[in-house]
Amino acid sequence: MGVLTESGVEVVHHYAPLHYLVFIARDRCLRSKPSLKAAGFNGKHLRSKSNRQDVERGFGAYAFMTIEQEPRITKAKLKAGFPHIGLGVPAKSVEATTFDLTRFNVAMTRRLRRGSSEGWPESEGNGRYYDQHQMPVARSDSEKRSLLAAHLSRNMIEVLVHGNVPLPDDTSVLAYSQRDEEAALHILEQLGVPWDVALAPQADRYIPNIGYAKRVDEFIEQALADPQWRGNGLEFDRV
Repeated sequence: MGVLTESGVEVVHHYAPLHYLVFIARDRCLRSKPSLKAAGFNGKHLRSKSNRQDVERGFGAYAFMTIEQEPRITKAKLKAGFPHIGLGVPAKSVEATTFDLTRFNVAMTRRLRRGSSEGWPESEGNGRYYDQHQMPVARSDSEKRSLLAAHLSRNMIEVLVHGNVPLPDDTSVLAYSQRDEEAALHILEQLGVPWDVALAPQADRYIPNIGYAKRVDEFIEQALADPQWRGNGLEFDRV
């Protein structure tokens, strides 16, 4: 049993635009930025409002996940009508990777250790500074246990996986509208991927913007038809 499961964490989440499910399911993994680049995906596939911050703050080589369900950014995207999905990965699969934990939002935190600023203090609840990080992380098992004890169910916790995250057969997909559920089922059926798809509870659902949804449909069909296609730059931060 790893530090996540012993703390009661059963599932670790990743949230993404619905149309990226084609690439994720085909590879059956979540890729870090260097891995995306090596696979031919350019910067237009990365969230424009956080990609630069992730790299500058020393977190460019991670695949990002979270223990939190429906982070604020996901809720904001859904409120704007942008089709998104949630992936649920069993914690035991994440524990088979090398990962750090942080209680800070890497892209949004303003208190950083750089220049003359000391940033957040190191502590049992915050973790330590490693490598070129501008905010502390928990890396050892004892640091992770302390961070989880201080912040689990109280504050956001990001799970920072070194490299890629292999996605097992018992990965799950959460859709936020019936239209998106049908699209996710179609993608997985076409790719022969056995992940379960569930529709979010009524209170968490949204109304897809018809224009955005149409662009997503077109993207999905082209991506399914051509495994070598790397997208057309559809990224909702740029819409």
